[in-house]
Amino acid sequence: MGKVQLLHVGVSQIVGGSEFGLLVLSDMSESRQIAIVCDEHMEYQFGLRTDEKINTERLLPEVLCSINPSITSEHYEILFNSVLNGQYKALLVNKDDLSLTPMRASDAILLAHIAKLNLFMEENLFNRQSVPCSPSKNRLAVPINTLTLEMLKKALDKAIEEENYELASMLRDELNQRDKSKNEG
Repeated sequence: MGKVQLLHVGVSQIVGGSEFGLLVLSDMSESRQIAIVCDEHMEYQFGLRTDEKINTERLLPEVLCSINPSITSEHYEILFNSVLNGQYKALLVNKDDLSLTPMRASDAILLAHIAKLNLFMEENLFNRQSVPCSPSKNRLAVPINTLTLEMLKKALDKAIEEENYELASMLRDELNQRDKSKNEG
């Protein structure tokens, strides 16, 4: 299993959808990128940590990292290994004993940011999910298999409203696939 090291590029808001944001990650050469959907609370958490005027050392993630000094890139890393029901699956990998702790993807990125852990994605997943980095910073492609059900339904309604039936068909197929997977599982 090969893996691609990722850089956290930043947080982007979704136009017209203030309750969601995108955590943007790129490969080390910054030629391809992925976007991970996060909620507005996680957007706020990243905002706190990018505002130089705000002291975050007493916030829970920072406190936990300070009382457990082994949470460093020497002992831990984050690995994204799949997408299931519109969400990337992340693992906190203990490099000493190879134990794996599942985490919400956005929490894993925040922990990596705070503890300066390395972020990785399985190579096949990255190749399948990533898009070329756009020279235009105001546009970002997001694979439909990474959208939440709510976002898929809104996008389907909008595609139908705009008579974009090809996109509506793809969105409907994704919704049907998830419904089928949910009923089988």
